[in-house]
Amino acid sequence: MFEALEVGRTIKRKAFQDAALPLRRELLQLQFALQERDFPVLIIVSGVEGAGKGSVVHRLNAWMDPRLIETQAFWDHSDEEETRPYFWRFWRALPVRGRIGIFFGSWYTRPIIQAASGSLSDAELSQELNQILDMERMLVADGALIIKLWFHLPADIAAERVREDRLRELTESHLEHPDDALFSTRYEELARVSERAIRATDGGHAPWHLIEATDENYRDLTAVQTVLQSLKDRLNDGHDGERITPNINLGDTNQPTLLDRLPSDAKLTGDDYKQQLSTLQQRLESLAWQARKARTGCIAVFEGWDAAGKGSAIRRVTEAIDPRLFQLHQFAAPSDEERAHHYLWRFWRQLGRDGSFTLFDRSWYGRVLVERVEGFASEVEWLRAYSEINRFEEQLFEHGLVVLKFWLHISAEEQLARFRAREETPHKRHKITEEDWRNREKRNEYALAVNDMVVHTSTADCPWTLVPGNDKRYARIEILKTFCDALDERLNG
Repeated sequence: MFEALEVGRTIKRKAFQDAALPLRRELLQLQFALQERDFPVLIIVSGVEGAGKGSVVHRLNAWMDPRLIETQAFWDHSDEEETRPYFWRFWRALPVRGRIGIFFGSWYTRPIIQAASGSLSDAELSQELNQILDMERMLVADGALIIKLWFHLPADIAAERVREDRLRELTESHLEHPDDALFSTRYEELARVSERAIRATDGGHAPWHLIEATDENYRDLTAVQTVLQSLKDRLNDGHDGERITPNINLGDTNQPTLLDRLPSDAKLTGDDYKQQLSTLQQRLESLAWQARKARTGCIAVFEGWDAAGKGSAIRRVTEAIDPRLFQLHQFAAPSDEERAHHYLWRFWRQLGRDGSFTLFDRSWYGRVLVERVEGFASEVEWLRAYSEINRFEEQLFEHGLVVLKFWLHISAEEQLARFRAREETPHKRHKITEEDWRNREKRNEYALAVNDMVVHTSTADCPWTLVPGNDKRYARIEILKTFCDALDERLNG
């Protein structure tokens, strides 16, 4: 593969200067046009050390409006990043729709470096590349344009460039990439691994553009022209992804669902409830501190019918955990900033550190529930979300997190009774809205959506727990038991 990038391509300085001005004008026009469109652009800059990647990034910022570009360099990994799943650092840095983001270093850096140094097996490399492929496909399916640039140098030139950089660092305050030494000492192995990574992730959704970097004029002009043509093609095709065309097929909403099989008469007496509550909360308190010591985090998702008792159930959990050990996030309709990103972005950025609990009152499952039923997501989008959510949760589990997912179920009769009680109780009236009544009218559609959600996303590692909730005391105890059993199994099993 890389032999084709060692043929000595050059561009004379005069030709470069002649091409520069019209290129800059067109780039700016395209960049301003992008602001009016509903998709982000992500430029991934990768390649061997000494190839001039930093110069290319500087050129792109100089030839476009830097106020509309966010450049991210993933060099030093902070403690904040190391205590969360690997992709967390990248999700936080994704550009908003209508903007350009440049990743100087990306999700490719770690697996390539580790494989080339021998700390990552071939099987592990394949697994990480598959995760990258899934990530890029997911972003592209949501509308993103991903432009991947790989800059190549022959081994001898790369070595000489790295030596020159070392000398320059003695007199200048340039930052040094922490993996520079590997590039100079294990070039052949790095090239082999890089070629494998490129082949495994090169597809129509986000193809690689391989650029010979020996001559800086050729390198910069080719990179700029690649970005320009990719932008032009996308802006001219009139396609901003599949995210804006509702086309919902809910099927037969009168069919029985998994929820119909839950016992509606499950109850606890007051005395039994108090005894179990005290015992389980003490157990959970102890397990929370054990998890903190073991650096084992927990993610808990609470979904359910309106008035099902999610808030009171969450309070029984948080009462048992030191406030320093948990974060609770409540989600409603997305903000303008959140809508300007992939729907998972607002959840990725809220993940807590290892050893802490992160509780979600409503979650990413809104994509396959309210957004599906209310038509805020197209059929293509919510059908695609099942696999996207499974991959997201798989990454959480593989990082070492305990993932708990609760659906609190109450019957239609119990829900109606609770709605009316809220209307009649002054300090609870704020809890009932017109939207709650509208959602109730679509209960059958929501029940089918819940059924499909459980069928498609209840996995061996991240299963759903369906909680009968007509009796609030019973529901709270079931949730606490699940918390304790899952943590105990992970910590002491």
